[in-house]
Amino acid sequence: MKILKKKMGVVVLSLAITLFLTGCVEIFTVLSVPLTALQLGATAYQSIEKADIDSAVVSNIDTKDLKKIKRVVVVMGGESTEPPVGRIGDLGAVVGDNLCVQLSKLGFTVRDGNRLESSIKIKLAGSGHNARQMAAVGKALGVQAVVTGNITAGQNRSYGMLGVGRMNTVVQSATLKIIDVKKADTLILVTINYKNGQNPHIAAEGIAMVLKAKMEDPTLDIKKVIKKEHNHVG
Repeated sequence: MKILKKKMGVVVLSLAITLFLTGCVEIFTVLSVPLTALQLGATAYQSIEKADIDSAVVSNIDTKDLKKIKRVVVVMGGESTEPPVGRIGDLGAVVGDNLCVQLSKLGFTVRDGNRLESSIKIKLAGSGHNARQMAAVGKALGVQAVVTGNITAGQNRSYGMLGVGRMNTVVQSATLKIIDVKKADTLILVTINYKNGQNPHIAAEGIAMVLKAKMEDPTLDIKKVIKKEHNHVG
């Protein structure tokens, strides 16, 4: 029994040394428990509750028309030419990809605008992503509205088990527009400023909640709606 205990002690010590040498990121990954869907949802609600949210809705918009919007295309971000190269290197693109998933979960039929042909992307970029060009793309894709916007990045420091930290790129603020495909009008404009920078996945989930709430009733107080939904989930 003593020999067995000694062997176990050596194994544990070896594992601890290995983890220490590989760094805190690996330690955190090994020892942490992944967030469940419910926990992630709660985190997204909290991120919105603590954020400053401003919104504007076209004055002559018919609420019934907003509720009818179920088919959308998300056009956000682009390809990064700096490391990490590709979409993963562009925070707006990462949020856009996650937003596609989150809006789909909320019942929308979503087309991913980031998979448009290169020629169309270049044309949109050259036009400054103006509403008329966006609407034209939306029409071609057979959707009712275009979801687009800009993401502002921030930096925060996370710490591992041994107190050694690393810098992470987070979403500090987001400005989203919903553009009507028929008239090329901006129906809804939402700005979210986070008091604490958010992980792109969590930010996208919160953004999707806000957009859905505004489309269901533009007059609602977003904070009250989110808090009510959070209490219901909790």
